[in-house]
Amino acid sequence: MMWKLGLRNSAGAIIQAEKRVRLLSSLVLSSPYLLNAKDDLPGGRSSMNIYDPRKEEMVIPNQGMMTYPSRYIGSSRGWVGFINSNDPRSLYLTNMFNHKVISLPPMEPDCADNIITNMSLSSSPDDSCVVAIKFFGGRMCFCRPGDSAWTKTETSSKLLDCSSVLYSNRDSKFYLTTFRLVSKLHFTAIKFDTSTYKPLGHQDFPEVTYYHKFDRLKLPDLLWSEFELLESCFHTEHLVESPTGEVFDIMWFIQLSHGTKAVHWKDHHKQLKKEEVVKKTKRFMVYREDEDCYTYDIGDLCIFLGQSTEAFCLQASMFPGLKPNSIYFAAPNHSGVYDLATDVIHDLPLTNPPLMWLAPLSQ
Repeated sequence: MMWKLGLRNSAGAIIQAEKRVRLLSSLVLSSPYLLNAKDDLPGGRSSMNIYDPRKEEMVIPNQGMMTYPSRYIGSSRGWVGFINSNDPRSLYLTNMFNHKVISLPPMEPDCADNIITNMSLSSSPDDSCVVAIKFFGGRMCFCRPGDSAWTKTETSSKLLDCSSVLYSNRDSKFYLTTFRLVSKLHFTAIKFDTSTYKPLGHQDFPEVTYYHKFDRLKLPDLLWSEFELLESCFHTEHLVESPTGEVFDIMWFIQLSHGTKAVHWKDHHKQLKKEEVVKKTKRFMVYREDEDCYTYDIGDLCIFLGQSTEAFCLQASMFPGLKPNSIYFAAPNHSGVYDLATDVIHDLPLTNPPLMWLAPLSQ
């Protein structure tokens, strides 16, 4: 089935893009999926597959989804943000299933070349939706669909270099993670001054702050050798909100290796070729907001984490086939399902790099 999708760039020109997709009647749109890159095609396009974690299989194994030339920047609430490769300043939101596309303001030149950490939407795209983009470093940009320009805010603090952003439905705020010091007993958050981190000139945008209830996280009892292993891992921090409004803090530990030798995260760039360093998830630690220690049990919930994905949380029993008390994670070198009770990882059968998780669409 052939589609022609017309997008209008900042100069008003129509971007024509052919799309070849299989009818997606077999998909349940109120379900999570993993967007998976398949093959590069002429003209800068890619063939996309969708992995269904409930059935543990590729939904579109033969034809995939043809996409216009683009660079994907993140997903939130089931919507995908992308930049047109032919015009790096042009940004859009798209629903991958019904092909609805929403234009966002053009990115300013000083932002266009920056690395984007992730994207967060305050709701499904409509007039009241606020789009937040977090860049590597202390910069964020905000807009509503229909705005003529982005609203920027920035701090010189290095504490936010690798942080990600999450919108809390419960608190109507954007939350950021911050840098943590690691000791044998705790992960201690280094606070930053949120009074200077406001969307400049727009007081009607949601507040941006860090989640203070996770200032000090207690590590579980570990042997010294176990702690040394975790301390050598590269780790990222993620916030996620459950359907009932409970907030969890997740520490994601990734072990680096070169050949048969483990590599400390501080040393992986020294005299080693980037492509020769293997990254593999070692473990996760999940913390509840009303406790300062690690929990092995989140009940009927499952959490979805991935690069460029705004973390989300689902009730497993509402989506038959999902594994409760688990973390579904997707990274370029290693994707799987982590059982919190046993610390066992079940690898996902992916043959191509995953892009990002798509949360169930609310519409």
